[in-house]
Amino acid sequence: MLGAELSTGHEIGLIVVAGVFIAFALAASFLVPRYKPDFPGPAGLSVFVIASIVIFGLMLAAINFLG
Repeated sequence: MLGAELSTGHEIGLIVVAGVFIAFALAASFLVPRYKPDFPGPAGLSVFVIASIVIFGLMLAAINFLG
């Protein structure tokens, strides 16, 4: 749609959700393996997968509702 713009509140909401998504990705790829070399390991794999799915779903929901 031409001329369609997001309100400031929607822009801020998308930026916050994207920031959480990016922070999780960076922490999971750089910080956690540095302090726990066997990350996610057999016991933590299910928790990591569930957290990844939840954060991904939140990002999609934010884009759907705020975008």
